[in-house]
Amino acid sequence: MRDKREKVPNKIDTKPASAMIKSYAEKIGVTLPQEATESDAKAIIAKVLDNDEQASDGFLSYARSKGMLCSDYIGNKALHNQLFDNLSLEDKASFFCFCIYKFYFDETNEDLSTHPKKELFEKFGEQFAKDVYFTASLEDYLGEELIAFGKCKKVINGIEKTIYGGSKYTRAHKEAYNYIQDNNY
Repeated sequence: MRDKREKVPNKIDTKPASAMIKSYAEKIGVTLPQEATESDAKAIIAKVLDNDEQASDGFLSYARSKGMLCSDYIGNKALHNQLFDNLSLEDKASFFCFCIYKFYFDETNEDLSTHPKKELFEKFGEQFAKDVYFTASLEDYLGEELIAFGKCKKVINGIEKTIYGGSKYTRAHKEAYNYIQDNNY
């Protein structure tokens, strides 16, 4: 995880993977599909270098419903970053609340657009996007930090690892967690 990074743009490059990127992939032991585009190749290489796992189909579906342009090969961390960098403030707050819910309640449905509690998360987003203290706290997170909160064990690519997620001690975290607890019907 990086402390500082550039904002992830919402774009995709559908040109075939260049010879240079193919050569780099080969040097680091990554096999690219024959039909890989530039974006596909970059996503596959980034997953390896960042020790990232493949984003789930449900998560990809949600991202695309929000207008995200991304490779089918994008990693989980990378897609969290792209979403968090490109969502409207209200959608970002809703997504943050959803990530809190997924983490603490072991939710497997990662498609917020079809989730049974979608309305709960959207109401949170509507309410808290107007709270300047909440939004200031929210901006301290990176998208990839929303995969987990605090120190925990997670299986990544079949291997159990200790990971360090987003802080549990921010105003944003406390507001979202309490909201879910108070409204979890």
